Amino acid sequence: MTTTAPITEPTQTAAREAAHPTRGSSTLRLVGGVALVVGPLLFSAGMLTSPPQESFSDADYIAALSRDLTMTQISALFLHYANVLIGLGILAAPSLVRGARGMRLVVLGSLATALGFVNVSGMLLSDWWNSAAGSVLEPAQAEAVFAHVKAASLLPFWDGTETLSTIGTIMVLAGLARAGVLGWWTIALLVTGVAALIVLGSTLPVLAAGAVLVGFAPFALIGMRLLQRHRLEGR
Repeated sequence: MTTTAPITEPTQTAAREAAHPTRGSSTLRLVGGVALVVGPLLFSAGMLTSPPQESFSDADYIAALSRDLTMTQISALFLHYANVLIGLGILAAPSLVRGARGMRLVVLGSLATALGFVNVSGMLLSDWWNSAAGSVLEPAQAEAVFAHVKAASLLPFWDGTETLSTIGTIMVLAGLARAGVLGWWTIALLVTGVAALIVLGSTLPVLAAGAVLVGFAPFALIGMRLLQRHRLEGR
């Protein structure tokens, strides 16, 4: 007579691992949560300190950046690190999903969002170049340099990914809504804030900063969920 070995031990081990996540996953939620709460605040501060422009023309953009070099640098630093924190912090969002429902959307969306935001963070270096060009060159020359850079044939492979930051975030929010982590209304909040930011741009810094707080609030909500999960795991 043959007997089969009991299979309860692996099952019990898997259950214990699910109930007690690894230290690495808990740390990821902590770091990601803090990044997603702080990132929108830094982004809003970056828009608030952005030198106001008379219009969206290249000439007014360069003139604004070169008018106050210190403020331009402060704004650029705020925006740079805001993009870095959001881009990296969003990678922790899939850890909020339990089960398959919504997971694919959150994973793909978080990767797209990360690529979009991290790429934009590097583009902030152009604020230093444009402010320098506006300070040492004649206005027409500074505009010509900026136009030449924007016409570079391969540049779209860099700045063209900026749209992924919005598309990817919508995917993340949709996935989290399907998983029951957040409400569907967060997508409307994001779209409303981003649309207002596009319209206001840097011409009205105070209103643009407010639009960021509205549109990027879903990131902070994701961050708070991550921190809540981290605290629960620590009990």
